[in-house]
Amino acid sequence: MMDISLNSAGVPRKGLHGSGVSDKRVRAHGADDTGAQPVVRARHMLIGVCALVVFIAGPLGLVWKQSYINHTSIRLEAKAEALAGLDREIKSLNLKRNRLSDPARVERIARSRGLEYPTSRQLEVIDVRAPRQEKGIGGFITRVMQTISGNS
Repeated sequence: MMDISLNSAGVPRKGLHGSGVSDKRVRAHGADDTGAQPVVRARHMLIGVCALVVFIAGPLGLVWKQSYINHTSIRLEAKAEALAGLDREIKSLNLKRNRLSDPARVERIARSRGLEYPTSRQLEVIDVRAPRQEKGIGGFITRVMQTISGNS
């Protein structure tokens, strides 16, 4: 329902309940009796923003993934080359160790320097077991007394 009222100059005003705002202006902003149009616009904007994100972020994500894979593969190849070099060095060192520790070679060098196998009279057996120590305060006092007397 429309109210017709007069403004200060006596000219009739049209509008909703005498507010002075025309119906065309109100409808231009999207407000109607149900109020559904702004919600539809918001949904369309949200769908548009999501589509934009997918269309921009999707290809960028694929490019980043491919770049990451390439970088990782280059690093992996470098590590494989380093590992192959270390394997070659290990084989070379094992060969050198086996050659240098050959018993015939060691005996030949020893004889060239005048060394011979010891006789049974030249062998001496040494007991390498440590003396048993008492635990507690008695063991501590015994150890201090041995240190003072010089019998460590």
